[in-house]
Amino acid sequence: MGVTVTAYPPYQPYQAYPGAAAAPIAPPPILVAVAAPAPQQRLLVALRLILAVPHLILLFLISIAAFVVAFIGWWGALFTGRLPQFAVNFLSGYLRWSTRVSAYMMLLTDVYPPFTPDDDPGYPVRVAIPEPQRLNRAAVFFRFILLIPVAIFSSIIRYGTMVMALVAWVITLATGRLPYSFHVAYVAALRFQTRFNAYEFMLTPAYPGGLYGDGPDAAGWADAAPRGFGAPAFGYGTPGGYGGYDQAPGAPAAGASANPWLLPLTSAGKALVTTFIVIGALCLIGQNVYNNATLNNGQPTTNAVLLSV
Repeated sequence: MGVTVTAYPPYQPYQAYPGAAAAPIAPPPILVAVAAPAPQQRLLVALRLILAVPHLILLFLISIAAFVVAFIGWWGALFTGRLPQFAVNFLSGYLRWSTRVSAYMMLLTDVYPPFTPDDDPGYPVRVAIPEPQRLNRAAVFFRFILLIPVAIFSSIIRYGTMVMALVAWVITLATGRLPYSFHVAYVAALRFQTRFNAYEFMLTPAYPGGLYGDGPDAAGWADAAPRGFGAPAFGYGTPGGYGGYDQAPGAPAAGASANPWLLPLTSAGKALVTTFIVIGALCLIGQNVYNNATLNNGQPTTNAVLLSV
């Protein structure tokens, strides 16, 4: 694809957003940058799920080890206030790899993902992970409870994106390109899921958020000078970043951010994200009703009935 980005170490010091006071502010969130939509080969689109199978098998096996490492790391974080370095390295690699594969299956790129947990500066999907942060021991101890609300919401988003994936796949197969609105909506969903996984693995104390994109005052800490993840040589796609999606292809919108780590969602993109939530919620409710009915030999319980309202 010819996407060239300056290389950077896997973890970066985080002090403050550009222009902010010297003292640290809110914990840095995980950042995800994705190249702008590009023409895709229809044959690769048609065979996307089959092509992803080798990655899915490997990631399934690695995920088992990842949860073992996360469990061991939880004890380390509980007693020391920091995730052990071995856990940081392993879980960060798993997060990068799984994010690239998810983006590939979401049709955000047709560039085949590399079989590596390391960062690939040339790949059109990248994850920026800050250096390990101090963790609140109480938040570590109650991590499972804190995860419940966002885990439910993450499941809703996942259901919604899976249902709408058929629509996106048909459009991309017919036109050879994922529409801009679908592209930014899926980037938003992918970034939210990556942030959820990072919080689950204790790679950051930042609670998952940003599903509806970044505001005009947002800052991408990964490009902070003089340290950081390094400014891209010529960016992930258009010079204007995601702000150009309301314009003609390749034309940045007025005042759009040149920071590829930021995601200003278009109105159409926000509408699609809302659609993901609505469809996902209906699917989750339907699944609960079905499960309750099945467990009770086809006789829905009161809970199932309430869920169906």
